[in-house]
Amino acid sequence: MNIRPFEARVRGLALRGSHHLVDQPGQHPTAVLMHGFGGSRVETTGVFVELARRLVRSGIGVVAFDRAGHGESDGDFFDTSASGDVADTLAVLEQIAALPEVDAQNLHLVGMSLGSVISATAAARVAEQEGGGGPGIRSLTMWSTAAVFVDDIRGGSIQGRPLDSLDTLGYFDFAGMRMGPAMRDDALGFDPYASAAAYRGPALLLHGTADFVPVSYAEAYLAPDVFADRAELVVVEGADHGWAQLPQRDEVLDRTVAFVRAHAAPVAS
Repeated sequence: MNIRPFEARVRGLALRGSHHLVDQPGQHPTAVLMHGFGGSRVETTGVFVELARRLVRSGIGVVAFDRAGHGESDGDFFDTSASGDVADTLAVLEQIAALPEVDAQNLHLVGMSLGSVISATAAARVAEQEGGGGPGIRSLTMWSTAAVFVDDIRGGSIQGRPLDSLDTLGYFDFAGMRMGPAMRDDALGFDPYASAAAYRGPALLLHGTADFVPVSYAEAYLAPDVFADRAELVVVEGADHGWAQLPQRDEVLDRTVAFVRAHAAPVAS
C-alpha cells in the first residue's frame, strides 16, 4: 500500500498525517479518520491503520491526521478544546478536498470517541455551507461516541477523576498529558447533539456493551431533532471503548468498510 505523508497548515500549525493512496489513477472517494481525545491517527493498537488498509483495498483513499497537540502535529495538548478541534477540522477538510487524488464531493468521516463528536459537528458545519463549493460529506461513521464528555466536565470530572487540579495546578493529568482549562471551559457551552443536527446524510454509530461510555450517548443521536432515521446504531456485544478485542474489532471494521462503500459515489474520471 502506498502511503504518502500529509500535512495541513492551520493557524500557523502543521497538522501531520498519512494519505493512504488507491493504486488506480484518478480521483477517489476518501475517508477521513478522526482519532480520540489524547490519541493519534493510528488509534488504539493500530485499529485505524487496519481500517485504512481495508478501505484502500475497496478502492477508497484514506487520510488520517493528528489533531493539534496530538501525535506528531504541532500545538500543545494543553490548549485543546472541542470547538477548536472542529474549526481545525473544517480547515483540514478543505485542504484534503484540494488533493489531486481526492474526489472533493465524495468524502466520508470516520470518528473514534471524541473524534466521532468532532466529525459529526464538522459534517453539520459543512452541510450548513453547502453550495459554496466546499467539501462534500457523503457519510459519517461514529465509533464509541464520547458525547459523555460534556456531562462529565459539567459534573466536575473526566472518566471518574475530579478536575480540581485545573484550579490548583493549572492543568489536569490526562494519561500523562497536561490538559488545560480550555477543554473544560469550552465543554460548558458545547452541545454535541444540537451542533450535529444540520448534517442530513447517512450515519452509522457503533458502540460496545463493555464501553465505559453508556450507549445512551450514542442513542441520543437518533433523536428526531438530530439524525432521526438517517442514522443507524449497532450495539456490539462485549466490545470495549477501543475495540481492542476479537471478533468485535473485525465487526466494527467490516461494518465501517461496508457502510462507506455503500455511500461512496463512483470514481471520478
